[in-house]
Amino acid sequence: MSNSARIELARDLHDGIAQDLVALGYELDLLLGASDSTVESRREIRGLRFKVDDLISKVRREMYALRDPQVTTFQDALSQLIQDICGELQITQAISNFSIPDSHQLPLKAIATELLRNAKFHSGASHIEVLLKGVENRTYLEVSDNGVGGAQVNTSRLGRLGLMGVKERVEKLHGQLEIISSENGTRIKVVL
Repeated sequence: MSNSARIELARDLHDGIAQDLVALGYELDLLLGASDSTVESRREIRGLRFKVDDLISKVRREMYALRDPQVTTFQDALSQLIQDICGELQITQAISNFSIPDSHQLPLKAIATELLRNAKFHSGASHIEVLLKGVENRTYLEVSDNGVGGAQVNTSRLGRLGLMGVKERVEKLHGQLEIISSENGTRIKVVL
């Protein structure tokens, strides 16, 4: 396939399926926020939301690979994701090359996506820092911002559930999540 055909296919994926999946995700978020939903229906909707996020990550990975055949590692995809979500903000990133288990890559990308979106859209930050490194055969991801703070896992099952989803993904992989938030910004640490 020629390079121009690959780019055209990546553009079609972005403008079509990827946008449709994002819209579907927003619709699921609205359903989660509905006050008349039962606990069971919220659980099922949240499960569907995770599946949609996974599909979005897969489509994005394919778009990156089509646009740049050199994007082959998780680290390359993460760098691209940071640029795509937070490109207009000041970004500091320190991404080490090390082996990340295949079973952790999709959940880690979904976690990174949620943390980056939160930092950009909810914190009012002008600067985002991302650190990815291997520590004692584990993966350490840290996302920090200089925003207004206030990030916390919402346990009320009402309102925003993004960090709850991050917590659930981390727990499913027997990892650790730490959220440090103040009026000077938020630092979120994930170890898998």
